[in-house]
Amino acid sequence: MMDLEKLLGTHPQYDNHSSEADYLYRSFVGGEEYREGRFLTRYIGEENAPGDQYGKRIKETPLDNQVATTIDIYRSMLFRNLPQRTLGLMHEHPLVHEWLSDTDQEGQSLNSFMKTVNDNAMCMGNQWILIDKPSYKVDTQAQEIELGIRAYAAMYSPMNVLDWYYERNIAGKKELKMIKVVESNNDQTMIITCWYPDYTHKYTVSKDNFGKADAIVNMEEYENPLGYIPFVNHRPLPSPTMGIGFSLVADVASCQKAIYNLYSEMMQNISISSHPTLVKTPDTDATAGAGGIVTMSHDMDPQLKPYLLSPGNSTVSGILSSIQNLNDSIKRMTHTQAVQAQSGQPMSGVALKVEQNLLNARLADISDTLRETEKKMWKIWADWQNIALPEEFDIEYSETFDMVDEHARLEFLTKARASGVNNPMFQKEIDRQLIHMVVEDDEEANLMITEANEGFKPHIMTNKTTGDTVVANTEEEHVNLGNQGYIHVDEL
Repeated sequence: MMDLEKLLGTHPQYDNHSSEADYLYRSFVGGEEYREGRFLTRYIGEENAPGDQYGKRIKETPLDNQVATTIDIYRSMLFRNLPQRTLGLMHEHPLVHEWLSDTDQEGQSLNSFMKTVNDNAMCMGNQWILIDKPSYKVDTQAQEIELGIRAYAAMYSPMNVLDWYYERNIAGKKELKMIKVVESNNDQTMIITCWYPDYTHKYTVSKDNFGKADAIVNMEEYENPLGYIPFVNHRPLPSPTMGIGFSLVADVASCQKAIYNLYSEMMQNISISSHPTLVKTPDTDATAGAGGIVTMSHDMDPQLKPYLLSPGNSTVSGILSSIQNLNDSIKRMTHTQAVQAQSGQPMSGVALKVEQNLLNARLADISDTLRETEKKMWKIWADWQNIALPEEFDIEYSETFDMVDEHARLEFLTKARASGVNNPMFQKEIDRQLIHMVVEDDEEANLMITEANEGFKPHIMTNKTTGDTVVANTEEEHVNLGNQGYIHVDEL
């Protein structure tokens, strides 16, 4: 059993990683979470101004959430085609269906769960996933099915994982040997669970009146029947430190914060321009605003005449230009220029293709890590359920994410069809592609193409020079005979 000091001890990288992860998570969620982060730069002497001027600026400044936009774009492309799972004989198992439809015992399907895991990992660098099972004892698997007792998945953010360490086994593979996670944390108590390969300790810690951990009030020990720690660490971009990954949107978050501060500057500039600051002596009677009246003493020194302070209009245009440059930087670093292209921002065909290839490569790497993570989750889940994964078991995530401009392609095919090329096979291929573009259902499109091809009827063709006759049974034979000088005579 640990003492309180050791229980609250953290990984050497925890403080830096958790603070960075918290900042990135707030940047992703936005709203009140971002405002509570207080990421606006304070003005010099602002704390001395009457009222909470800093808090007022935070409430008035909008957030252009580029982090969420980037992650949404990546997710929409990664899961445009849902993963395909080959389950073999497990397909008929009732607990497998429950796992697929309610992975976390809170209603999230496996596809939805993996989307959330990947969103959080792309944002914070990594996401810990626990595959656990209730310890309620039953005699048979039939009783488990009847009672709904099965393994489930739970997510832990980097802020909730206090400590962990890996060791290499005899084969040289790194294995997780300890992990310490915060299960719950409120004003009165905190529950921390420590996982080891053979057992688990769950500590309940009380807090004093100031919310600081005071004493360990309870410790429970549970057996870990798996013989290993059932945690998976999902890292789309791994770092040299096991258990920690690099965020894919860290630079986006920095640009977003800069834009956030520029918006505040612009709003302050507009506010001051609309309502200039009045400079006057204490004895001068004046009111601000439209139609205000200034009453001055007859013997006032002309140099003390009241005047208004107002910034130049060029400041706002300069701020807007800076914001636009930062937005362009975000698109370049995330390879989403082609996706977020606006009017007046044309890209050459070569530049567009290069941009697509860069984005495709990044998404393919993320897709590979998703596949590896899910396979590890299935392995742990099957061990909890005492099920052997079949030989044919496999998971496939999309590997290509090419973007096609359907309008440009339709225009290209239409022009090609009207180009005047006198080749029936060429025209037929264009018709086939057009049908697949317009008709979303592949089976229906293939049926339409088959019916169109069935319209061909065999017919006799005669050579204009020799007078020889040949029967054309297919469209291809008709084209070949026509190239040899034969002409259509009559249908059979």
